[in-house]
Amino acid sequence: MNLTRRQFLKFSGAAVLSLAVPRHGQAQAVRIPVLLYHDLSIHPGEEETVMPSAFASQMEWLYGMGYRAVSFEEIDSLDADRAGRAVIITFDDGPASFMDHAFPLLAEYGFKATVTVIGNQVDSVASSHDPSLSWDECRFLVKSGLVEIGCHTNALHVWGKGSSPALTLAAFNEKLGKDLAAFRDRYRRELGRPATVLAWPYGRYDSTSIEIAKQEGFRYLLTSNRGYLERGGDRSAVPRWSVNHDADLLAFRNHIERRT
Repeated sequence: MNLTRRQFLKFSGAAVLSLAVPRHGQAQAVRIPVLLYHDLSIHPGEEETVMPSAFASQMEWLYGMGYRAVSFEEIDSLDADRAGRAVIITFDDGPASFMDHAFPLLAEYGFKATVTVIGNQVDSVASSHDPSLSWDECRFLVKSGLVEIGCHTNALHVWGKGSSPALTLAAFNEKLGKDLAAFRDRYRRELGRPATVLAWPYGRYDSTSIEIAKQEGFRYLLTSNRGYLERGGDRSAVPRWSVNHDADLLAFRNHIERRT
């Protein structure tokens, strides 16, 4: 019997999935890695840009080791065994490169992902993250059943000098309610569903930001704080590990296996 590489990964992943997680005593201790990506490009310029080949190696390793990428809404319905082999994949800024480099791999492995978009940059080919996904692409991704589109604010992902936010946190919060309401309304018109996931620009927020977001109907609030999401834990400050261009496969593996 001749096996392709993909078939071998499928069979070996199933074996790891059945053996790697003890079946007792983990219900209260499951920590789920949440990965944060930005752009995928063969010409990495910024620290947050990852080579497509590196991303492919990371996804192949996850699949081969029996991990499955799930949505935020699925976490609480997983038993401890399956949650112990779960990861969540997120992309901020809604880059068009997601369609070219990420989605084909995710579809091949049956992995789910959450992509947060900047409302006023969707459909833009000249945004600060050039280019961005279009609403047509967002609809296609949602219909695939593999991708959740989230919010990265409507128009508050603004740059100051260098790479710092142009708004103080107080000014950000003053504008936040109207901004999220505008995003929520456009999102529902375009995708026919409510927006429930919000990623904070630059990872900056406070308790006031959280309350405003909750009032606008957002349930999963994603930070840039390093850590793990505990099954059944707080959803208003979800930690994520930023996967940058210098994260080799060993560093990636160590984080997924809860060694860092």
